[in-house]
Amino acid sequence: MAEASEDGFWEFEDGEWSPTQKQLNALQKGAIRHDEVAISREPNTSEGTNLPAEQPFSNLHQPLQDHFLVVSSTKDDGTKKVLMIGAGFVIVLLLLVILSGVLYVWASSLAEGQDANLIGDWTNPEDKLQLLSNGDAKESTGTFETWYTTDGRIFFEYDDYYNDYKYSLVDDVLFLAPYDEDGSLVEENCIAYLEGSRGESQSYYNDRIEQADSDGDFPSWCNPQ
Repeated sequence: MAEASEDGFWEFEDGEWSPTQKQLNALQKGAIRHDEVAISREPNTSEGTNLPAEQPFSNLHQPLQDHFLVVSSTKDDGTKKVLMIGAGFVIVLLLLVILSGVLYVWASSLAEGQDANLIGDWTNPEDKLQLLSNGDAKESTGTFETWYTTDGRIFFEYDDYYNDYKYSLVDDVLFLAPYDEDGSLVEENCIAYLEGSRGESQSYYNDRIEQADSDGDFPSWCNPQ
């Protein structure tokens, strides 16, 4: 019958030490090798054993590279979890920083794409339009949500849609003419707003528009019917 070492990792059989299943299992689980493990237990001697009965087995041990030390992985797992949580936290912070930068660039580009002369309230007897410096837009029907200008056009966005208009500002009068779906300017649908709240008065609005018409301030593309 084979003699096992005290730690259960070796068994002495047929005159030599060989690893037990316990050792093989430990190695598979990531056991760390030890510098040296001395075998202090003396197996029973029997006939056929080529060692003297009085020779202690403490002097017989496998080469150093075949010995190991089993280390519990509980602490390592805890450390790994802490590191993973820390790494996740750092990644979230980086993403927030990147997102903040993107939003800042977007907001800056939006601000640069706004005609500062249009910021404020614009009215006519039928409608009131508010263009805010942060890019928000408010209109009497509650349709428009944001606005910006580029290449002589003003864009009003809402939900997943937008409307774009050709615009011209002459003194206190804002002229707008819409583009249709194929990009053609619809001149006959040109409308005008007065700066501030004065355009809410029908009589004042009519007088101001007639004056702009007589002064030749109407843009060539603004031909309302």
